[in-house]
Amino acid sequence: MRRTLTGVFLLALSTISYSASIQTEVDRLINRVNPNVNLGIVVLDLTSGKTLYRRNAERLYIPASNMKLFSEAAALMVLGPDYRFKNQLSMSAGKIQQGVLQGNVYVRLSGDPSFSRDNLNTLLSSLKEWNINTIQGNVYIDSSLANVDPYPPGWLTTDLSYSYGAPNAPVMVDSNRLTVTVNPGAQAGDPAIVEVDDGGGAIALNNQATTKANAKGCGVGFSLDQENHLTVRGCVGVGQWAVQQRLAIKNPLMYAQGMIKSQLAKANIQLNGQVQLGKTPAGSLLIATQHSKQVSQLMADTLKPSDNLYADSLYLHAAEKLNNGIPVNWRNAQPLIKNFLQSQTGIDFSNAIFTDGSGLSRYSLVTPEQTISLLKFLYQRFPLSYEYIAALPISGRDGTLQKRFQIPTQQGFVRAKTGTMTGINSLSGYLYTANGHTLAFAMYVNRQPGKASGPGRPVLDALCTYFLQKSPGSSRLSRIFSPHQRISFQLNPTQAERQKAHQAKWRRLESAIRTALRGQSVNVIYRGNELIVSDNQTDPGKVWSTLQSVVKKYPFAVMLSSKTLTINPSGSPILLWVQALDTPNQAQRIWSIREAS
Repeated sequence: MRRTLTGVFLLALSTISYSASIQTEVDRLINRVNPNVNLGIVVLDLTSGKTLYRRNAERLYIPASNMKLFSEAAALMVLGPDYRFKNQLSMSAGKIQQGVLQGNVYVRLSGDPSFSRDNLNTLLSSLKEWNINTIQGNVYIDSSLANVDPYPPGWLTTDLSYSYGAPNAPVMVDSNRLTVTVNPGAQAGDPAIVEVDDGGGAIALNNQATTKANAKGCGVGFSLDQENHLTVRGCVGVGQWAVQQRLAIKNPLMYAQGMIKSQLAKANIQLNGQVQLGKTPAGSLLIATQHSKQVSQLMADTLKPSDNLYADSLYLHAAEKLNNGIPVNWRNAQPLIKNFLQSQTGIDFSNAIFTDGSGLSRYSLVTPEQTISLLKFLYQRFPLSYEYIAALPISGRDGTLQKRFQIPTQQGFVRAKTGTMTGINSLSGYLYTANGHTLAFAMYVNRQPGKASGPGRPVLDALCTYFLQKSPGSSRLSRIFSPHQRISFQLNPTQAERQKAHQAKWRRLESAIRTALRGQSVNVIYRGNELIVSDNQTDPGKVWSTLQSVVKKYPFAVMLSSKTLTINPSGSPILLWVQALDTPNQAQRIWSIREAS
């Protein structure tokens, strides 16, 4: 008995000694990296239940994108991992006679952040199954976000032009974002070639960008206003890579209206009325339903790339469900989400501020202690833990952690949410130690006004690296196998690395073709995984012979669209000829360069 008590005493003494050692080592590490940092941190060993380190745990911090940890937890618990958004097409009509719908059509959107132009087209195309070729009435967009402010309080106006600042309301199609591509013209003095991937969303383009002989000193600026007028200014150099930019759509309703009109026209359906916001009458005839991916998958689409629009959409939708299915604005969503999380988890959120679900608002505030308590709760709840942890970015592999913690002993052993705004850095989640313990950690750095403060991210990365290498407590697991031993798939390039290599290959091919065609009167247009050569030259063999020389180094296939085939398509690359129809202002030949299988 005495020996047992002595053993317990010695174990407790060693644990206290170990904890004190960590406290001293971490304090020394922080002071070495950035002694002036305003850091709040809690590190909890979920395997042993012991807190390994605390500093300013009860202090309120602006979380930046770590706010998504709270909004996604709420969405998961309110909606469930298998929940799907539902978007519908209905009609209220007395009759359809000779293809004419005598009434209105209703597109009912549920606040689904993933709703795309293709989903919209699927709904509208179902009208053809009813042999409808004319809509005598209007098309009404019944959006659950119709009365929601586009932007939460606390968003900076400088963020609103960028894709991460896209508005959530009053409607969402294509995440209310678009891609603009600027290609150089054939020669200096030509206008730059600007393409807007708006899917018929009625973006009016004012192209003021030009082509220069040299790219030195060139740059391109983009401005999209409230009327969806896009102005592109600046210059690009002959032969330089195409410039691509993702932009937030400032007027989502106008964008959706234009897209609906465009898709109806492509389906040969004449709309005699207007497209506008409205409500679906009770008892309307349901024509088609489209479902989103499950919430568990939408969470990964939110947390891994840190998508603000997705986070805010799930936040508002969860609040709507808590409000008995009645849509709510940002101010009313906050108490609903806070009270729900507190009632479910037992965590005191009384001093926390949940202004939005994304963390782009600078009004939101949480503490490291609240964060670590949430992470602990989710980890210990089997129905939630796997979906939640799987949705987080993985160190060295994907999302916002793809380029962090990339060395073999770190890659794959941190799953955490990043957060970055000017003067703000955060990192919270889970890590797997060298002896097989799982730690939860919450770390916030906020710059204090009027005080000197160095960079925050190096401190956070240094702390994570420190705890990855530690062996807290004893572990039989680590004596059986090495927890950080790499598994087969970890020895291979990540999917993100493969995608990056694939994109780099196309950019090299773009450069090679632009260089090889320099001096010819052709325009080369980059479209991601396709290059288009618009050719009005007299001799069709000039481009073909150039492509045959380039393909020796960069394998590809070619599709040629022209009225006649006047070249000998023998040898490499493989060429598919498609006879073109008479189209006004169409180039004589369109060469489409695509990947060879």
